[in-house]
Parts: sequence; C-alpha cells; structure tokens
Amino acid sequence: MAMIQRLLRGRLLYLVFSLLLVALHYYVGTGVLVPIAPLDLAQVPETDLSPAASAGDHLSWWPEAFDLAALQRIAVQHPFLATFLSILTSCAIGLGLAGFAIAWRALRTGRIRSVWRFTSRRLPSWSFGEAGRIALLTLLMAGLLPVLYLLVVSRWGAGWLDAHLRLTVSMLFLDAFAILVILTFAAGKGLSLGRTFGLSSQNKPVASIAAGLHGYVAVFPWLFVLLVIMVELARALGLEPPIEPIQRLIFQEDRALVLGLTALLTCVVGPVAEELFFRGVVYPAIRQRTSWGIAILVSGALFGLLHANPVGFPAIFLLGCLLANLYERTGSLAGPLTVHVLHNTFLMSMAFAFRQLMALT
Repeated sequence: MAMIQRLLRGRLLYLVFSLLLVALHYYVGTGVLVPIAPLDLAQVPETDLSPAASAGDHLSWWPEAFDLAALQRIAVQHPFLATFLSILTSCAIGLGLAGFAIAWRALRTGRIRSVWRFTSRRLPSWSFGEAGRIALLTLLMAGLLPVLYLLVVSRWGAGWLDAHLRLTVSMLFLDAFAILVILTFAAGKGLSLGRTFGLSSQNKPVASIAAGLHGYVAVFPWLFVLLVIMVELARALGLEPPIEPIQRLIFQEDRALVLGLTALLTCVVGPVAEELFFRGVVYPAIRQRTSWGIAILVSGALFGLLHANPVGFPAIFLLGCLLANLYERTGSLAGPLTVHVLHNTFLMSMAFAFRQLMALT
C-alpha cells in the first residue's frame, strides 16, 4: 500500500499513463493493434443516443397535451401505476409544503441563523494536488475506454455492445474507478476510512443523516421553483436544452439489464463517487484556503458544472451548496450521501413512473 501511495502522489504514473494513452490511440487508429484491416467503423454503433436525432433533439415519448379520459382509463386498468404515481405526487407536494413551513418558521423565529452555525470537528486535510490527481486519473481512464471499446469490437464484434449498454457500463466503470482512487488516497492519511469521511460512530452519522433530511426538506421546494423558472425562461427565449444521456436511457431503453444498470448508476454508484470527490475531497481542499461561505459556493458551482445541464444548473448548484453545508456542519458524509441517494432515487422513480405513463397514453 505504501508503494501505491508513493506512485499515486508522484508524477511518473501520470506521465506513463498519458504516453500510453497517446500510443494506444495512435496504434489503434493506424490498425496496428486492431486485427482487422481496416476497422469497419460503419459496423460500430453510433454514439448518438437519440433514435430520433435526425428529427431534432426532441423526445418523441412526450405528448403535446394530456388526455384526461386516457389518464382515467389508465388509472382503472393499471391501479398499481396509478397508486405509485399518487404516492410520488403526494410525497412531492408534502415535501414542498413542509419546506415552505420550515422556511416560514425559520424566518419568524430567527432560526435561519443556525444554518451557518458549525460545531463539527476539523475536516480532514486534502490538497488541490490530490484532487487534481484524482480527476486526472479518472480523465485518463475515460480516454482509455474508447480504445478498449475498439479492441473489443475488433475481437468480438459490435452487435452485443450498443451505444446504450456501452454508456451505462462506461459510466459505472469510471465512477467505480474514481471511488477506488479516492479511497486509496484516503488510506494514506493515517486514519481509518470511516474516520476520514466522518462515517465512524465517533462522528455521529445518525445525527448527520437527521440534519441532512431536515435540510433537504427545507430546500426541496426551492429546487423545484428554480427548475420551473429555468424551464420557463428557456421556453421564453426559444432555447432547446440538450437532453441528458441518462434521460434518453430511461425513456428510450426497454431492456431490463440497461435500465437496471442505469438505476444502479444513478441511485447508488454515482452519488457515492460524487460525494466522496466533491464533499470528501474538493470541499476540504477549498475550505483550508478560504472561508466556509466561499468554499460552499465554489464547491456547489463545480458540482453543478459537472452535470453540464444549463437549465438544471441553479437547482443542482443549490443542492450542492446544501450538501457542502451539511458536511461543514456535521463533519460527516453520512448526511450528504443519504440526501444525494434519496434525491436521485426520488427523481428516478418519477422518471420511471412517467415513462410507463407515457407508454400507455
């Protein structure tokens, strides 16, 4: 482990990895490593995830208007779906009302000041160099994946690994790789992984989770308000924001394997990777060099930019600020991680429910 730590913290690994990546791209491109001459790129599935890309960037499953009679018929013929949608809708309404109530009470009693009262332990020491190395290794691995894909295609053909399956497997692999790299760096800090990320019993993870749930309820309606404002603003300006790959997978994929991998990525692996990196590594690195307010805003902005969603950026930014605030307040990733998983699971459940509804209308 000590040797691996020295390797990760040095420069040789990154230099060798970069040269290897350049060499592989060159040799694969010239056909030296690909045992077919030449590689028939026409047989390789396109990376465009939209079956209707030629008709613009609209998703054909979204109707222009809802047919009330059709919805009533679906509710009668598919009671489980109707019940599931009713539960999700009730939860959304309940969270919204509870969030407004918490905000109103906080303003009336002055308890809103407690948002920036921090009593947590000192956060573990992380440097920008460590954060940069983690990001660079993940990017280098991302650059290696297309080469590996072409090698797989040249050996076994492209029919079994289409664009949707390739996307989900690639994202799962990259997130798992990032988690492994972060944990390896953390193991060299002289503490257990639980103490490094505030997940041990000494850091009171249950209290962190309770604070996270309370904070999420308080912020939930504002996430929705920001999203509605941005959607309406985009419509008023005549903008068509790009559809995210995850959205395409949810609404255009029928295979249980791909949908299951997408759910695993969105609800578990993705949140773990993002919390370890953005709150566990990036936020402490920024916090050591500036105030908590600037650190929360900067880390929240970086979190929003990662998702590359202009319309959703304000809401994602607010969520990122909440998660960073929770980590600062409690010194534990238990709360931020729980909130992130629950938030993504709720959105995923809504998406799957509406997917089924759209298929029946």
